[in-house]
Amino acid sequence: MKTIVINTDDDSIAKLLSGIAKKMGLKPYILNDPKKEDIAMMRAIDEGMQSDKLPLKSSYDILDNLLG
Repeated sequence: MKTIVINTDDDSIAKLLSGIAKKMGLKPYILNDPKKEDIAMMRAIDEGMQSDKLPLKSSYDILDNLLG
């Protein structure tokens, strides 16, 4: 499976592209800001689990950047 991410500030364009994707038999998903933040957090956790130990201060800095 392949994924394409398209960013737009215009809701009508997002709906148009979603409609086109549906007509093509694809499964479009429109992500709101909280869902995008959740995905970023999951990726950061996954990357952290695969690397060496990270100092606590660095962890807080990463979280501040993701959430700020």
